[in-house]
Amino acid sequence: MSLSVNNFNSALLGSSIGADSLTGAATANRLTNQIQDAETDEEMMSACEQFESYLLQKMFQTMEKTAKVFSDEEEEGGEYVDMFSDNMYQALAENMVASGNGLGIAQTLYDSMARNMGLTTTEE
Repeated sequence: MSLSVNNFNSALLGSSIGADSLTGAATANRLTNQIQDAETDEEMMSACEQFESYLLQKMFQTMEKTAKVFSDEEEEGGEYVDMFSDNMYQALAENMVASGNGLGIAQTLYDSMARNMGLTTTEE
């Protein structure tokens, strides 16, 4: 199966994860362009890792919203709590990907794109 950046971008923009706000769409577009415009293997892999981090961050945020739906507790703190939660999820996602404990999407996307471009990947 061959993956492309456009497949991931379309999935993000067409889902409730990416369609939540214009910021989400702008970030998805920026990451897509960054992957497509990468000139070196390192730039392409870095962009793929940033894409995976973004996807994980959105997954964590969606999980939190879902958990709040089933909670009997009233939310306190408002936008400040949301801001720090967003920062926490972003840092968690970046650390997971950087340590190799992400979902493996970055490597899969990189390998597929390298194959599509006729490059040899390190795992071949």
